Amino acid sequence: MRRKDREIKSLESVFAVVDHCEICRLAMVDEGKPYMVALNFGYERQGDDLVLYFHSAMEGRKMDIWRKSPQVWFEMDTVNEYVEGTAENPCSYCWRFDSVMGSGKVEFITDPAEKKYALDKLIQHLDRSDKTFDYPEQMLSMTCVYKVVSHDITGKHHE
Repeated sequence: MRRKDREIKSLESVFAVVDHCEICRLAMVDEGKPYMVALNFGYERQGDDLVLYFHSAMEGRKMDIWRKSPQVWFEMDTVNEYVEGTAENPCSYCWRFDSVMGSGKVEFITDPAEKKYALDKLIQHLDRSDKTFDYPEQMLSMTCVYKVVSHDITGKHHE
């Protein structure tokens, strides 16, 4: 990170930012070109690693890309406030935000119990709860559930 003064150094603080984010942008490479999607997510901390959980349809462009190359990069942000500057110092206009970035590989989850766990994590994050659910087997079989484990998360805070 170029601006070390903006780096979030505490891993606990990085995870606090993740907890406040609602959307994760996953970027990948499709035939030499970048492709990015915005997804809701669930997560958990495993030691110093961030495990992100997602779900989607079984088919589509991102699925085709990941079957060829599962490497992804992600970014999520929160706060997002406009900071008005002054006429005397136009460079003082800026945007306040907290963000987290990292990378990993998409791992498709096929075990029904793991799928249920991942889907619960998704809903728990969105609902800010610890609820668990029973999912119809037919729905589980038709839903693609996957995770990304990141060993290189970084956080940034900009006032």
